Amino acid sequence: MKECMTTVQATIKDSLKTLIQWILERREMLKERDAKRLLKKRKATISEEQPSKNPKLRTETIDELRNYLRVVDFEKNAQDKESLEGISMITALQVIDSPDGEYLIIHRANNHFRAFDTLWEILHVLDRQDLYHLYRVVDDYYEHIPPTGLGLMLLGDLNIIWETAESSDDDFWKDQEEWEIIRWRFHESSGVHTLEIEDGTMIHMLAERRYPLSRELMIRMLDHGMEVEEETETAITLIHLFILWTTEDGDNS
Repeated sequence: MKECMTTVQATIKDSLKTLIQWILERREMLKERDAKRLLKKRKATISEEQPSKNPKLRTETIDELRNYLRVVDFEKNAQDKESLEGISMITALQVIDSPDGEYLIIHRANNHFRAFDTLWEILHVLDRQDLYHLYRVVDDYYEHIPPTGLGLMLLGDLNIIWETAESSDDDFWKDQEEWEIIRWRFHESSGVHTLEIEDGTMIHMLAERRYPLSRELMIRMLDHGMEVEEETETAITLIHLFILWTTEDGDNS
């Protein structure tokens, strides 16, 4: 009888071990499958996530919307934009520490590379497709090493751009009534607008996506005005969206 119980216990133990191993393998398989599906979905929709156009805006409405734009000189990056046009896909990222500070080195498939020290500068140079490729490269780069310094800031900023939901309750979006606006700028090339507040924080957002900004903050942003290099349909449409969002019922205030 004792030998029989020992055999049964050993069989159960082996079965449990096999079951646990199967669960772990199944979990990894599902995780990998979901990751591939997410990447496939992102690639399939990236072209759709462009700033929307609204050809039905009346002429007088467009003239009114222009009042919220402030045309400024972006000359600092004009040469960079021209030199990067038409080059190949982003393939790698390096974070270099130098006596002058940290730099982000973006590498492309054709062996072209360029150094940047802020995402602000990157957004003015890259287009939307580049921006998504950069996000995937940065996410992969820090999958097995902890991000620090400029790399940590870049990863956080890109996560906000691509992963923030309209209903996010993250602490990052709290106390918006205390945010003092320094600058609100639109980057036409990447279709991203950036809100800079007094403590130095820069919040980068896709033009067509709604983020958890309060109604009161959006009104203050409109009153402040959005800096643009030139008046474009995309910039005017973004202003139009902000006005619509501030007048909707059930807003985020």
